[in-house]
Amino acid sequence: MAEPLVVFFYGLVTSLIFALYSVGFSLVFGVARVIDAAYGIWYTTAAYLVYALVTRLLLPLPVTVVVVVASMVALGISYYAVLVRGLQEKVEMIMTTFLVALMAQYLIVAIFTNFPWSIPALFPGSTQVLGVSLFNQQVAAAITAFLLLLVLWYLVYRTKMGLAIRAVAQDKEAALLMGINPDRVMAFTLALSCSLAGIAALLQAPNSVISPTMGWPMLTLAFAVVVLGGMGDFFGAIIASFIIGFSYQLITNLVNPLYSMAAALAMILLVLWLRPRGLFGRSLE
Repeated sequence: MAEPLVVFFYGLVTSLIFALYSVGFSLVFGVARVIDAAYGIWYTTAAYLVYALVTRLLLPLPVTVVVVVASMVALGISYYAVLVRGLQEKVEMIMTTFLVALMAQYLIVAIFTNFPWSIPALFPGSTQVLGVSLFNQQVAAAITAFLLLLVLWYLVYRTKMGLAIRAVAQDKEAALLMGINPDRVMAFTLALSCSLAGIAALLQAPNSVISPTMGWPMLTLAFAVVVLGGMGDFFGAIIASFIIGFSYQLITNLVNPLYSMAAALAMILLVLWLRPRGLFGRSLE
């Protein structure tokens, strides 16, 4: 009985963090029409920032959270102003963001070396639930991710900024005629997506090993999520995150962790072959 509960709980944690991370990737595509190949490196950057703040500077958790989120918001705004605004909807965008990711990765290696580092759990200890021992870090990550997804839903569907985001995603020219500033909306969306990547790293990286290449698997999984759920679709990304997350955890626990990423890639190919617009999204054309 314990093994199915362990798989279920950690599948739930994985799915919630995937959802939080992937929604940012999906929103960027929906609003800016950008497939951001650098999105994985923002996750890596945030993880190393958490490492530096917690293990080198010994800052308390509240200060660490504020610094990480503020830094990622500033990074997102700068990223849009310097790069995305001039290249959005252009073929060169994917290659440019890929090169940005490689440059950032080599910069991380230059600062922190290739040696894998570990971050202590921000919420140490464990809790017994139905006879299963669950790490407090994972419990806190699941609760935090769930609450933030609710906040995101409220932001996207119940606020003026959310209405502007959806308007720009649907038709940028029409939104401009309605008095909406697309540049401001896109800058906000990039800042939001980078902050979501940072929060995902803050939840996932502690009590694990970090490395300069850790963002690439997360980018692959985010791409799998948005392909499965539909590019730019909020609820599709969340549902797809649960499909990918539980599949990933089942394969990791019951088969072999080495096959988890291969299964995600196979799912991308299958969906692109059978339904290019995703299970819930609109066509990419």
